[in-house]
Amino acid sequence: MWLAGASLMASLIVATAGLVKPGLRCPQPDLPPDAIVRPPGTNVTLPCLEGELENTTTVHWRLNGQNISTHRGRLLVEGSRLFLLPVYDNDSGLYTCHAGGRVLRSVRLLVEEPPQVPNFTCFRRSVTKDILCEWKPSRQLSPRTKARLWVGKGFMGENQMEQQCRYYSRSQKVACRVAVTHHDEDVYLRMTMCVANTAGTATSDQKYCRIGDLVKPDPPENVVVTPVEKAPRKLLVTWRYPSSWGSRIYHLQFQLRYRADISQTYSEVSRLEVTSHVIDDALQNLPHRVQVRAREEFDYGTWSEWSRESTGTPWTEPPEPESETTASHIPKVPDDYPFVTSNVSTTPEFPIDSEKPAVEVAVDMSLHTFLIPAGTVILGLALVVGIVIRYRKKWWMPSSGEAKPKAIPSYSLVPLGSGPPLSLSPLLSPPASPVSESSVDSPRILGNSPYDISNADYFLLPR
Repeated sequence: MWLAGASLMASLIVATAGLVKPGLRCPQPDLPPDAIVRPPGTNVTLPCLEGELENTTTVHWRLNGQNISTHRGRLLVEGSRLFLLPVYDNDSGLYTCHAGGRVLRSVRLLVEEPPQVPNFTCFRRSVTKDILCEWKPSRQLSPRTKARLWVGKGFMGENQMEQQCRYYSRSQKVACRVAVTHHDEDVYLRMTMCVANTAGTATSDQKYCRIGDLVKPDPPENVVVTPVEKAPRKLLVTWRYPSSWGSRIYHLQFQLRYRADISQTYSEVSRLEVTSHVIDDALQNLPHRVQVRAREEFDYGTWSEWSRESTGTPWTEPPEPESETTASHIPKVPDDYPFVTSNVSTTPEFPIDSEKPAVEVAVDMSLHTFLIPAGTVILGLALVVGIVIRYRKKWWMPSSGEAKPKAIPSYSLVPLGSGPPLSLSPLLSPPASPVSESSVDSPRILGNSPYDISNADYFLLPR
């Protein structure tokens, strides 16, 4: 019984071994009959003629139709043979041997080394995307290199399919695409990659993987770090889904890590289901470096690569404004002052000499500010003085009922009638006493003048 079980196990192992590479072919490119392949760094001899004519005929060589110089250090012609000491990739081409204008022989030289054993990785950028397998060789591949991917389902590799791969010179990667559906998440695949060129072939080890475990999103995009106003220990981090995810039906979870510039240790925040997060333990006044990565929300597959570092500094208190004592020497200009804006520090509309010191400009503005109200006050005082002078006599003239006008000495004429003859009377009568009755009965003074023009004696008095 034990022997029967052992034999059955041995048969299964043999069958499995036979299915490791069923039908796997990694053919080399076909070579033309006149081609020779040599690895870089080896010495190559190209013969032209053989036998008796080898040393009797003068020949010259061409590479791809162009004459080549035999005076270079790596080229040497002996008789009809060309020596290349040694050869490199740029020595590949068609060599022709000429004598007397005719081609005696043509040889195609291919300088190439056998390919490396590929070590590829497979992933899916989304649960709705196909599988992408990539391999990045350590050296550039020649244009004649061919790569293939063999894919089979299950551990036995049933129904193997051949997928052609392509080499991208810009990224220097070999990429192969395998079409799958969302319903194949639990299916296991067995994959093998082979690479061939004119110098040989190389085959990778077989890889077994579950389709659902191949989901690996691209890193999140547009990671931005901004300060939170009036919060000196907080930072707001926002980001976006990678554009390659391609579906909003299937969601992602995110992980965030951050550190201050002075620290080498990251702090991490896991299982974020939204595309923003507030860091509440940032260090004040220090820039921080932040990165985000993504994974399928139900833990299918693996985490993406970390995004590029984004930096941000927490909010800081703005500097206090200048004290009033510092700016007290600068006069304050009214907002409605002509030709001057509301901000004293801005340039006024009237032209100012650019070489004029700031202090002198301030003094000129203060002088203008003083002259306008001073001129107004002076004009008002002048107007009041003029009015007082104009009406002074009228204001100081007493009314007829308040006081009698000052008595003015008058001289009365001698009445005509009985009395001494006119010759005996003095021409002028003696002046009357100020307190005499004659002063009381003296003629009445006219209202507008202190002089009585009806008294003719007035004109005869000496001045």
